[in-house]
Amino acid sequence: MNDTSIHAMSPTHRLEIETLRDQRDLYRSLLLSEPTALGAGMTQALGSVEQLRTLLRMPTRDGPAFRGKLEQLRAELEALAESLLALHLPTISSRLESAQQALREIETRPEITGNDLLPAMVVLGELCSHITIAADCASVHVPLIEDEQAAAELEASQRRAQPKFAAALQQMSEKLAAAQGKAITLVTLGLEDIPEAWISALFDLLGQLLRNAIEHGFETPAQRLARAKPEQGTLLVEFVDRGAEGFELNVQDDGGGLDAKGIAEIAVRKGLLSADASEEMDSAKLASLIFQPGVSTAKDGARRGQGMQIVRDHVHRLGGRIQAASKNGQYTRFRIHLPPLALEEQRVGIRA
Repeated sequence: MNDTSIHAMSPTHRLEIETLRDQRDLYRSLLLSEPTALGAGMTQALGSVEQLRTLLRMPTRDGPAFRGKLEQLRAELEALAESLLALHLPTISSRLESAQQALREIETRPEITGNDLLPAMVVLGELCSHITIAADCASVHVPLIEDEQAAAELEASQRRAQPKFAAALQQMSEKLAAAQGKAITLVTLGLEDIPEAWISALFDLLGQLLRNAIEHGFETPAQRLARAKPEQGTLLVEFVDRGAEGFELNVQDDGGGLDAKGIAEIAVRKGLLSADASEEMDSAKLASLIFQPGVSTAKDGARRGQGMQIVRDHVHRLGGRIQAASKNGQYTRFRIHLPPLALEEQRVGIRA
């Protein structure tokens, strides 16, 4: 099969061919590597993957914290590059260079927000996933982990993982994006920490948030290019275990943001607040109005004003609270705070 015939294929088939080629190149480079160096390099690389994922989950609230996270990520990537120095693994090296370049581009900005990190999180996620695949392949030929405790921790982490949950969200986002003619990359973090009892409830909740973001939040590729934004939008789903404080679920996109003015006009029209009050209300409080019945800036009539009310009801049923934040033309973020699981919930799960 030549490149001309590949370009004539549909985008989905082209992606499948490119993925197979990438896997072939990875397997070839692993087989040609010196076993001892490969085992040592992959063991260190897996450690870097865990550290990178930990850093990506680290909460940040202001500019200095974001820059501190960038510095730690950059240092970990440098350590990763050094651990793989003796190996010739082109598919990993190219992803590593892309990740380093993404961080450098962010560091040059005078001000940094969490939304600026989304594109970098995509390439960092791809790098981590590719290294994990490489380590799985290499482990067939060489021992990767000699430390028993490290092996036990890795095995426990794999038992906690919820791959079907992430795969289902990915499938949903791809289907919705295709139906809307939009290009979306979904990034997931921390889903392996979701308690088993909450899988069903959180899937329903996230399904509504993903649908809302893709149908109404993201611009089309042409609109994004016209606004000097990447053609492909980024949607982040992050679950964080806060220990005794409970859990935190974050859903953020780099779409067009909430139309605060439009929300205010609808709220006034429905009698939820006065015109004077709407002019004095800050953007955060205006954004919270989308959880009220019938308040929506969606252009279509189907399910108008019901989607975010459903999300709010899901969160309240779980004993949590939800906050919305948005900046016009840049992002929308939903932060959901959930309480710790009670002992009976851990045993029998959340009841509908």
